Amino acid sequence: MGICIALAALSWLVFGQTLWHDFVNYDDPRYVYENTNITEGLSISGIVWAFTHIHSMNWHPLTTISHMLDCQLYGLKAGWHHCTNVLLHSIAVMLLFVGLLQMTGAFWRSAFVAAVFAIHPLRVESVAWIAERKDVLSGVFFMLTLLAYLYYVRLPRTGRYLVVAFVFACGLMSKPMLVTLPFVLLLLDFWPLGRGVRIKEKSPLLALTIFGAIMAIVGQRNLSALQSVEAVPLATRLSNAAVAYIRYIGKFFAPMNLAVVYPMQPIAAGVAAAAALLLVVISIAAFRYRAKAPYFFTGWFWFLGTLVPVIGIVQIGTQAIADRYTYFSFIGLSIAVVWSIPRRVLAPVAAVVVIAFAAIAYRQVGYWRDSETLFEHTIAVTPPNPMAEYSIGQTFELTKPDRAIEHLQRAIRLSGHASEWTAQAHVGLGTALMMKARPLPPAERTPLINEAIAEFQRALSIDPSAAHARNNIALAHQWLSASAPLFR
Repeated sequence: MGICIALAALSWLVFGQTLWHDFVNYDDPRYVYENTNITEGLSISGIVWAFTHIHSMNWHPLTTISHMLDCQLYGLKAGWHHCTNVLLHSIAVMLLFVGLLQMTGAFWRSAFVAAVFAIHPLRVESVAWIAERKDVLSGVFFMLTLLAYLYYVRLPRTGRYLVVAFVFACGLMSKPMLVTLPFVLLLLDFWPLGRGVRIKEKSPLLALTIFGAIMAIVGQRNLSALQSVEAVPLATRLSNAAVAYIRYIGKFFAPMNLAVVYPMQPIAAGVAAAAALLLVVISIAAFRYRAKAPYFFTGWFWFLGTLVPVIGIVQIGTQAIADRYTYFSFIGLSIAVVWSIPRRVLAPVAAVVVIAFAAIAYRQVGYWRDSETLFEHTIAVTPPNPMAEYSIGQTFELTKPDRAIEHLQRAIRLSGHASEWTAQAHVGLGTALMMKARPLPPAERTPLINEAIAEFQRALSIDPSAAHARNNIALAHQWLSASAPLFR
């Protein structure tokens, strides 16, 4: 009990500052504060909608319902929505410790892995971002599935297996990424449970996995064709996938220059080949020495396997990697590393690592206090980043139009190709130009409004469904016909 309290306290020490943070303008609007289905709170019709509709290109009804419940209880007070995220993450941390301890009997190693899971700097994105509620909620069900599975293994009974299936299904209804969980259970069969790999036993869970994968595909079907798999060549995706694994390993040990968006960059064929070769060598070593170091086998393939749905072979969006994708996979990497540390140096290593990670994570959480701070930091630590430029421009388009124009023009220039979000960047640029023109007299206002109309038309040429562009063109023509300054 004491270590669980300590782990929870550690989580709140790092992430508690989010209770004073705001929403950000990246996904939070469509997940929460601009979605009337969510903001109306919890209701029977809302629950039905959550289960029968795709929300934000994903079917995750339990996550949607959790946002509804927050709005029911707290309205749109962002701090309380953050509080729910931190609470769920803390629960997941404690459940992970209990599960590992029950499976391995290794108290301090289990505590070390749970502490790393609690405050590793790459956890910040999952916990400090309200829209990533799906990570922390599915994390609770992930850990409950591990515990339910252990409960079943100790005394196999149909009822106990149904509990496993139920909590796993809840996890899938929180985030489809849990499709890899049956694979994790197979690894746990090998070590630490030592019961032999039993694939047939997992058949019902694999059926749920197939269902979850289908729902994920259905959810993504609404992506613009400009964001489809074909938008990124297969060779590029394979190269990025190999390098992404190595980048994740690097950020596990040295979590620096963390950002909410990592733009995809050209990768030399030799670099990709070297990354792939290194992954193959480590995998062969893990397999060859599985009897001597079974923990490394389980941890390494846990890391590899749980990243498969998001490693970019099937590319969704334009990011090269994402911190949030490591929420489950770093547990496996932590197990492989922590169980490899000699007992005599475990305590000092754990102390240094936890203190260092907590300090870095605490600082990283501070960048999430609002949209401006988040994306200014992202621009500072990443290569030319059109998505970050667009996002910060969107932040200022109504309040600081000159700054918005600067960032949105840069975003469009850097994007390199037309996409749904570049269409929105043109809309934002047009809106900022109109806001800049609004207080001016007609003679000075007209050129800016004509320029804004041109931006809206460019947006429509990319995405004919951009309704805001059509509405703003009509508004712009009204403003052109006005004979006096349009004061705010």
